[in-house]
Amino acid sequence: MLKHLRNFFNGSVYGMTLVIPGVSATILAIILGFYDELIHSINHVRKDKKSLRYLILFVLGVAVGVVLFSRLISFLLETFSLPTMLFFAGLLAGIIPLTFSYAKGGAKRIALREVVLAIVAAAGLYFLTVGFTGPEIDPANADGAMSFTILAFLFIAGIVTGATLVVPGLSGAFILLILGLYPIIISTVSDIGTYLTNPANTALLGNIVTVLAPFGIGGLIGVIFMAKLMEKLLKNYHKQVYAVIMGMVVASLAALFQNPIVYQSGVQAPGIAIGAALCIAGFIVAFLLGKKAKRNEHAREQ
Repeated sequence: MLKHLRNFFNGSVYGMTLVIPGVSATILAIILGFYDELIHSINHVRKDKKSLRYLILFVLGVAVGVVLFSRLISFLLETFSLPTMLFFAGLLAGIIPLTFSYAKGGAKRIALREVVLAIVAAAGLYFLTVGFTGPEIDPANADGAMSFTILAFLFIAGIVTGATLVVPGLSGAFILLILGLYPIIISTVSDIGTYLTNPANTALLGNIVTVLAPFGIGGLIGVIFMAKLMEKLLKNYHKQVYAVIMGMVVASLAALFQNPIVYQSGVQAPGIAIGAALCIAGFIVAFLLGKKAKRNEHAREQ
């Protein structure tokens, strides 16, 4: 019973981090020591009943964490967008030393090949985010605003986001932010709690299903495919994978402040000052968590 509760708790914490742009849920999984078990369970769910039981409890925990925490994030972004996003920026920057350490491996300095991979990945993602504008969807009328193109975009975004859930160092929420879908996804997930208090609201249910069904199906495909791929890539190309991740994190940080969400609650001196302090705090938190993840990995290898 204690193990089952731990699995549910891990899922809840994992779910909370999924809605925070810049926070890698998989880094947290490494820190808490359940990343390997999660990847193993995803890859062996059809063959192993223990893996199925693990994933059921874990996914239930994820759902609870996402629904509960999305309301808080929605409020913070609407009311204190600049300080909130500066905190997220600090968290994102704090991941860079960990990814650099992994890309360097056991060497004293990072190899030229990994530097080139990081630069190419950073440039590619940055120019993609700068030149890309996702569709605007009104959360209050998502059902009526849907078209085949938007449904397909939600499905593809789900695949990409799902893939990030098993890639250490990448934030699925930040990918959604880049794609322009973060507000609608967070708002829709938050609406689940509202609907549960009033199940007769069929219009709200229609909005929720219309947005989350294609996105969720895509996410499931992304998780399953990437879990298998990451298991092989990290085994055979560990440094190269983290060089690419490092480049993408740097590009994400550079692209963050070009998103209009950052400035939607206004830019004022107090907000900048508070945001700067939160940015530093976010960096310290992510940096320390990264160091702990590194220590835990060394302990498991020994």
